[in-house]
Amino acid sequence: MRDVVLVKQSYPRYVGDGLGPMYTRLDDDDVYNWTATPVIGQIPQVPKTYAYLDGVYGVMNEHQVALGESTCGARLWAKPLSQGGNALFDIVELSRVAMERARTAREAITSGETLTVTDTTEAWIFHILPDDTGASAVWAAQRVPATEMAVVANQFVIRSIDVRDSANYLASTNLFDVAKRNGFWDGDDVEDFDFTASYAMVREHPNQYYSTRRVWRVFTLANPSLALSPTTDVFASDYPFSTRPAALLGPADLMRFQRDHYEGTAFDLTTDKASGPYGNPDRYSTGSAGADGQFERAISLFRTAYSYVTQASVLDPRLGVVWFGHYAPHATTYVPIYARVEATPNATARGSLRRFDNRTLFWANALLGNYGGLFYKLTSPVIRAASGAYEAAALAAHAAVAAHVATLSDADAVTYLTQTSADAAARALASATALFATLVTRFHDGYVVSNTTADEMGIAPMGYPQWWLRSAGYDYNDGNEIQVVAGALMGAALMIVVLGVAAGFAVGRYIALKQPSIQRVKA
Repeated sequence: MRDVVLVKQSYPRYVGDGLGPMYTRLDDDDVYNWTATPVIGQIPQVPKTYAYLDGVYGVMNEHQVALGESTCGARLWAKPLSQGGNALFDIVELSRVAMERARTAREAITSGETLTVTDTTEAWIFHILPDDTGASAVWAAQRVPATEMAVVANQFVIRSIDVRDSANYLASTNLFDVAKRNGFWDGDDVEDFDFTASYAMVREHPNQYYSTRRVWRVFTLANPSLALSPTTDVFASDYPFSTRPAALLGPADLMRFQRDHYEGTAFDLTTDKASGPYGNPDRYSTGSAGADGQFERAISLFRTAYSYVTQASVLDPRLGVVWFGHYAPHATTYVPIYARVEATPNATARGSLRRFDNRTLFWANALLGNYGGLFYKLTSPVIRAASGAYEAAALAAHAAVAAHVATLSDADAVTYLTQTSADAAARALASATALFATLVTRFHDGYVVSNTTADEMGIAPMGYPQWWLRSAGYDYNDGNEIQVVAGALMGAALMIVVLGVAAGFAVGRYIALKQPSIQRVKA
C-alpha cells in the first residue's frame, strides 16, 4: 500500500522515510524536534514507481513528464479526512502520484488548482477542484496546440469544453452534473458550458487584475504584435486560451518572462512612486495599515521560494532537465538539474527557512534580492549580467552534455548527469556569493564605486530623481530647519543599509511558506 500524507504548506512540507534521505535528515533538527508527517490514508501501490524531482509539488520524472502548478480559487472546497472531512488527496499528493506512475502527460492527467502537464509530445492545462461531496473531484484538461503557448496566473483559463474531442479535451464524468446541481450553470446546453465561469472564484475589485494582467503580459512578451488590452473582465473573456509566439521560444525566453515586473509598460513597478528613488519593484504586504487598494502583482515576486523551466528531449529520454532557480526570479540564477540523477546537488537540496545558510542557493540569492532591492535600478543590471552569463554558458554546455550522454550506458549516464548537475550548482553558488561581495563593494553608503583596480577609484553619489525629492519635501521651506552633520549622516546611512538587509532576512525566513529546495524522490 502507498501512504497518503497530510501535506503542510509551511516548512517543512514533509518529514518521513517515504520519499528520500533528505526528508529524514533535516538540516535544522537541532532547532526543533520534528515528527513524521501524519499518514491520513492509503491507496494500492503499483509494482513499479518512477524517480522524480520534487519541490513543493512534483516537478519532472525520469520519463520527462513535467508539472507546473498555479493555485487557483474555486467555488467549492473540501476538508481533509484528518480534519473531519472526506478528502484524502490534495494537489500536492496528486502531483506526486502522477510523477510516480505516469510515463506521458496524458497518463498524468487521467490518473489525477491548476497544473500544467507536459512531455516530449504534448502539453496540457489541467484544472481540478473538489466536488460538492467533498470526497471526490471535478476536473478538466485542455491540450495546448503544438505551435502555441498558454499561461495560467492563479486563475482558471479553460472555458468551453468539447468532451467529444478527446484528442484536445479530457474531463471528469461529473463535470456538468456538479455545476448544474449547485446552480453554477443552467444545464440547458453543453455547448454553452463555461468551466471557468462555472467553477472559478470571482475576484472582486480592486484586485480583479491580479491574474489577468500577468496573462496579458506574458502573451504580449511572446508576441508583441498581439492586440490584447491589459484591461479586461475578471475572467479575461476576450483573451485566447493559447496563442502562437512570434518566434520559437527557448529556456532563456521563459526565464526572461519570469523575471518581469512590467518594465516599459504603463504598469512598470520600477518607475512608479511606490518603487522609491531607486526603482525597487517589490511590494510588501500592507500589514495592519488597513488601507484599501491594490498594488500591481508582478510576475517576478520577492517572496518566491523557487521557479523553474522544464526542458524535455525528443532525441534522448535521459536528457530531461529542470532549469531551477531558488528565490525570486529577478535575483536568481537558473541551474540545470537533470531528471535522471542519483541525488540533487547539495546547494539546491539542503536549507531551512529558520536559519541562514551560506551553503545554499536560496540564501545566496536572497542576499542578492534583498540588498540589491535597496538600489534596484543600479544593482539590477549587474545581477542580470551575472546570471545571464552563467545561463548562456550552461545552455551552450547542454549540447556538449547531450553529445557525451549519447556515448554512455544508462547507468553511466546517471552518474555523469549527477556530477554535471552538482558542478553546475556549485558554480552558481560561487557566482552568487562573489556577486554579493561585488554589490556591497560597488553600491554602499549612498555612493557608486567604480574602477576598484585603478590607482584612483571612481566614487559618485547615487543621487535622487527630482520627482522623488519634490515628493519627499526637499525644498527651502523654513519649517524644515534641519542641520546635518556629515559624520552622523554617514553613520545613519550605514545603519539603514544594515537594518534593511536584516528586515529582508525576516521576510524570507518567516513569510515564505514553502521550503526552498528541490529533491530527488527515489523510485
